[in-house]
Amino acid sequence: MASTLPYVEESFGVLTDDDLYLDCILVKPAALADADLRVLRVWVPKYPLTKTSVIACARQEVKSYEPDAKIAHLVFDLRGTGDSEGILGDHNFQMDLHAIDAWARERFGRINFGFLGTPTSEIGRVNVWPLRAGAVMESYYYPPSSSLLTPPSLLYLGTYGNFSRADDKLCAALARSGYHVYGLDPLRYLLHASANHRLSPNDLWEDLKMLVQMLPSRPIIIGQPLAAGLALLWASRVKNVRGIIAIGRAQAGLSPGHVFHNSNPYTFLIHRYVPDISPRPLALVMHTGHPMGGDEDELATLFQSSKRPHRVERTDEVNREFLLELLTWIRKESKS
Repeated sequence: MASTLPYVEESFGVLTDDDLYLDCILVKPAALADADLRVLRVWVPKYPLTKTSVIACARQEVKSYEPDAKIAHLVFDLRGTGDSEGILGDHNFQMDLHAIDAWARERFGRINFGFLGTPTSEIGRVNVWPLRAGAVMESYYYPPSSSLLTPPSLLYLGTYGNFSRADDKLCAALARSGYHVYGLDPLRYLLHASANHRLSPNDLWEDLKMLVQMLPSRPIIIGQPLAAGLALLWASRVKNVRGIIAIGRAQAGLSPGHVFHNSNPYTFLIHRYVPDISPRPLALVMHTGHPMGGDEDELATLFQSSKRPHRVERTDEVNREFLLELLTWIRKESKS
């Protein structure tokens, strides 16, 4: 009996230069031939997680494509995890990434190729939290370097699909400044959460309410470009959020139709929700050094729609010092 799924999965092994086999699954549109492939995205699991943590993401992305789409997704196990070969303590994951890259070039030639995520974290501890049936959240915890009895908590949302080494270093730096830091690639959460049905705002609020219960204190949310929209929406109706820093483009992050139940354009229109963030503080940031760092019209609309305490900042670099200044302001305003 022929499959009715819009995608096919191909299982195989890739051999590394040090003779280990990595267990892989290629997820692609059902009718896509190798010669027609134009884009390959590789979902990299965070050690010690296996490919099962991202297989749902790959399937959900491919399901959203038109039948003639030319994009495929690959998931694989790092060495020593899941079904891949390797011994405990062998963390030479750059060798794994090199092997995947070489395999892709040999099989598909010159294509648009990229890794979604990095395999290791500087000091982050990898966790997966269950939120509701079918919804989990992969998080990276950075413990605080602080003598405070109750260090404040941060929920840090990287740009969709790209919790990078720069994000990892920034989260580690904020933790050294005395914060509990919980890093997220929000796209991984959103694709898991929408596997059974497209998400409504209420789904997102209920998930955050569950998440907040697992944190040591009321969090401040930092949303990088695209993730800023989710951060603003979350904060609007979850009162346990202490404050928010929304960086770069926001509305575009709530537009994917296979994730959000947004047939009605007003359902996820952010400027309808931002007034509800007050009296908790809101900082809107134009990141001039980022390709998705913001739109002047959107920024103005969000600021005019929001209420005090709020502020707008422009910067060419979002670094530790810049964020600490905004975090100090939020902590001061949230006590007044």
